[in-house]
Amino acid sequence: MNRRIFAAGVLALGLAAAAPARADAPTSIQGATTVDAKAIVSLIERTPELVILDNRRAEDFANGYIEGAVRVLDTDLTEAVLAGHAKTKATPVLFYCNGLKCGRAAKAATAAVGWGYTQVYYYALGMEEWRALGLPMAGP
Repeated sequence: MNRRIFAAGVLALGLAAAAPARADAPTSIQGATTVDAKAIVSLIERTPELVILDNRRAEDFANGYIEGAVRVLDTDLTEAVLAGHAKTKATPVLFYCNGLKCGRAAKAATAAVGWGYTQVYYYALGMEEWRALGLPMAGP
């Protein structure tokens, strides 16, 4: 899908803040930039090299994901696996999961920062917010 068309369509939906669920995962990660749905739309539009990693289980991914995302479960993420997707440590990488009740993206983003990645984006509210806002999803 054309990134500009995607972003325009999403912005036309009028992004409103979704109330977060109970917070089990952190809302921010030191060394990463926490983003919301609106910021993700902007990232997708202006950052063609953005790598989007969905850190959820296969069954969650099969029920819909952010277009362009690659599923890498947080427990399967290693420095070598991340390097296979993000060609340099300066490549922008977005991590997301099911939201604050999940925590998988927090673990993955923390690992990426620890490995020296400098443009790490953490979508703390994840698919919980994405779905609540009715934003478009890709799926098998």
